[in-house]
Amino acid sequence: MPKVNCSKPAIVLGAALAAALLATASAQAYTEKTLFSFCDVRHGCRDGGYPEGGVVIDSAGNLFGVTSSGGENNAGVAYEFVQSSGQYSIIYNFCSVYGCTDGRGPGRVNLVIDTQGNLYGTTSEGGNENNGVVFELVRSNAYQEQTLYAFCPRKHCRHDGSTPRDGLTYAGAASGQLYDGTSPLYGTTVFGDTGGIVFSVTPKDGTRQVLYRFCSQTNCVDGNEPDTPLYIDSLANIYGTTLMGGASNRGVVFELTPKGSGYTESVLYSFCAQTNRADGETPDGGVVMDTAGNLYGTAEAGGDSSGDGVIFELTPNGSQWQYSDLENFDGADGSYPGALTIDANRNLFGTTIAGGSRDKGTVFEFNGSIQSLYSFCAEKGCADGSKPSSGVVEDSAGNLYGTTTDRTELKPSGTLFELSP
Repeated sequence: MPKVNCSKPAIVLGAALAAALLATASAQAYTEKTLFSFCDVRHGCRDGGYPEGGVVIDSAGNLFGVTSSGGENNAGVAYEFVQSSGQYSIIYNFCSVYGCTDGRGPGRVNLVIDTQGNLYGTTSEGGNENNGVVFELVRSNAYQEQTLYAFCPRKHCRHDGSTPRDGLTYAGAASGQLYDGTSPLYGTTVFGDTGGIVFSVTPKDGTRQVLYRFCSQTNCVDGNEPDTPLYIDSLANIYGTTLMGGASNRGVVFELTPKGSGYTESVLYSFCAQTNRADGETPDGGVVMDTAGNLYGTAEAGGDSSGDGVIFELTPNGSQWQYSDLENFDGADGSYPGALTIDANRNLFGTTIAGGSRDKGTVFEFNGSIQSLYSFCAEKGCADGSKPSSGVVEDSAGNLYGTTTDRTELKPSGTLFELSP
């Protein structure tokens, strides 16, 4: 990694969101409930292990997610948890097809649910030459897997992209609409050419289109390694982050704007623009948008002297975007934050993979300041889980749901949890 000089003048801090939320009541204490513990060693972890991805909720309140390992073939599973009965069931074991052409190892994936109850996602491996696939789980008496697209269909290809780790999204997802099952799905691959790609896949015919190839500009100032989820606004603009690239090679926030039959990429912000990384580096969770068009996200590292990460805001200002540092993590309230969720009151929720009272990660809320809602590993043997890595989702009653990737110190397994106010 090249040496970086983060010696540019500091940007004035402050944020519209912080001012708007100062009057909001402080976060309540939340009660944690472990809904399911993964990787039952008595059965060879056939229930799945290492749930790196988060969960989605259907209209009946059932939870769906994936694990990166475990299952019949130790290639990961897709699962359903029925809250009314507390029943956990595997709906698909990956690598069930010879050669794993159906995919293996779904990564940090939040599944997409359509109006018929079908599920969509990506695997980071399997398919052609182990480069990953886009899949659909078709709901019937039992879920049937269909591979919508397998990356790198030609041996040793680069231009097609490979390793789609972060799942899919669609136009309308941000407003809470269910996916229609026919319009394009959008995602990223970590690799492809030299810097990863943004792509779309149309389920009806499996048509795949490359919307943008990163590291297309000198020194990768347009970004590199888009290993994060995407956000699509009401005008079909696509927003996301890259882990690397940008002016200081510490990541960017980008926008893809429709233009003719393609897209134009704009870098909205390059990290490490302030002295001593005060604005953060390595934005690992993508961005979300409020109703005023402001973007919010996290940088996994950097910030103040502790370097535990930041929450940031980007505010449109004419043709420019103004960066504001909303808050710095200090370890006690969490370290290394990931993806955010925003509710109707513009409160932000998320997880940190470390930090908290036992340095095993937290769930937090930001409503003018960071407030830790729960610190993991509070129970003996970390039975409540540790190291949440994929954010949380909120139901209509204000309950939060997510996963942790480790349950004990010795055995990677993970948990499915609920936090209730």
